[in-house]
Amino acid sequence: MVPKGYLHSTGSYHFPDTRCRRFLVQVFGKNTLGRSESPLQSTATGTRAPFHAFFKKVSMRHDTLTFAPEAVHQRAPRALPTLRATLALGCAALALAGCGGGSGSAEPGQPPVTSTLPAPENFENSGALSFAWSATPGATRYELFADLDGPGPQTEVQMGAAQGLSFYSTTQRQFGNLSLARIPDFINATFRLRACNSDGCGAFTAAKALDLPSRISYEFSSGRAPLKSSSGNFDPISQDGLTLVLRGSNGSTSTLLVFTRTAAGQPWQQQAEIPTSAYRIALSADGNTLAASEESKVQIYQRSSGTWSQPTTIASTQTPAACPQPCQIVPDRLALSANGNLLAVTGRFGAAASDSNAVFTYVRTGTTWAAQSHFAPGDSIVGTALALSGDGSTLALNSGAITRSENFTPPHVHIYAQKGVDGWTEQARLPVGIVNFLDIAASRYSAMTLSHDGNTLAVEAQYLPGRLPSEFTIVAADLTCGSKSPWITEPLANGAYSTTPGWHIALFGRDGTTWRRQAVMARDTVAWALAPDGNGLFYGSELFNRRNGAWTCP
Repeated sequence: MVPKGYLHSTGSYHFPDTRCRRFLVQVFGKNTLGRSESPLQSTATGTRAPFHAFFKKVSMRHDTLTFAPEAVHQRAPRALPTLRATLALGCAALALAGCGGGSGSAEPGQPPVTSTLPAPENFENSGALSFAWSATPGATRYELFADLDGPGPQTEVQMGAAQGLSFYSTTQRQFGNLSLARIPDFINATFRLRACNSDGCGAFTAAKALDLPSRISYEFSSGRAPLKSSSGNFDPISQDGLTLVLRGSNGSTSTLLVFTRTAAGQPWQQQAEIPTSAYRIALSADGNTLAASEESKVQIYQRSSGTWSQPTTIASTQTPAACPQPCQIVPDRLALSANGNLLAVTGRFGAAASDSNAVFTYVRTGTTWAAQSHFAPGDSIVGTALALSGDGSTLALNSGAITRSENFTPPHVHIYAQKGVDGWTEQARLPVGIVNFLDIAASRYSAMTLSHDGNTLAVEAQYLPGRLPSEFTIVAADLTCGSKSPWITEPLANGAYSTTPGWHIALFGRDGTTWRRQAVMARDTVAWALAPDGNGLFYGSELFNRRNGAWTCP
């Protein structure tokens, strides 16, 4: 018997015929990688065979079904040549009542409850594909299930060795981690956990969504802002939270995966896969421009009507005319304005024995990029902290940094304002404890950001008593909302900076052309974000607000 049904746009085949409890799905053909896949098959229980859990639909024309094979936990493929296939459907085990099975269903096909153990308490997604919960009395093990498309038609899959599932515990909490799983494969997933013992497994927790945007950004009333940290990078997301860029791979080729959604809470759809070995990326706040640093060049991608263009390349020698030669791009840091029409990137100029670091800006007109200006404050470390205002009117960069060297140049933040045809002028040189050092165990580098209008600057920095001039002094009384740790007062040994107190966010405001420090928030080295309008700071899981020019504590 061949049941009648229809192919859903997700790639699943839906069966309205409820007499069948079991369906066999087969695809005959050969995939684009040349491996024989004849036949590929899957058996599924339920009213909807989860066909798309085994194959990714590429296109369908008339009566011919066209697919690209893709296992659930394989890497997402790039756009591949299509595979023409024949779909055969068989029905077995007739005379069984009902075909149950959707996501989260308690009908047949779902993992049975065979123990009286309660659902684990305080189950949470503690970061990316890591989980935490309170220990369940009487439990000897736990089982984690993932529903890859959340409320969609796919059935739950138990996580295990293929996803690198591992468990560990402390005296208070239990933890699980999927070390071999890729975030892009789980971007729409929900997870459930249950406790087990020799009698079987108990009740499930409520489903928890991955909710990646909340892991990499914070939503203020003025828009979403990417989180920043001195100890790592976060994936970029647009200000409206509807465009997201993740790192991926296709075989041995590194890629950038662009995902979009129609509204908050709606599922993510992959919009593009960009082959690139970029080690730095920047996404404009409107989500329509992506800049990627690749070796000694910058590749820029632009989206129009949902389609991403072929890259425009800014070559290493395409530098501003006023830059002393030899002059070249060294794209260790990137920044884009909100509309993507202004790019700032680090570079270098001068003879090899005495070269200097600099920052270059580029302007886009239509689809054409042109070099604009170069900034060289005169230090061996320039632009390791870099920020552009959303409106493109203000640029902030550092000269000097706290390093592992015993003799480092005291760091400053230089702020430049753009005034039409007059170009850029330096408005301020602010003493801030910018950090930039690499360590195999604990690298640290200061991050900073500007508000959309450029009138507010937030800088992650460290105070080092006895190692910096007096103008850098921050005493406990200067801390706007106190400190979670005892504030540092004693000089530090050289190179001991990454594990000691003194980390803080310094907030500066501009009045006309004058800059002054408005607040110092001390919450150690944790993720933080500045609101697009400059009136909010999320730091240490707390929200600080500015009202009438004054910052208030939570």
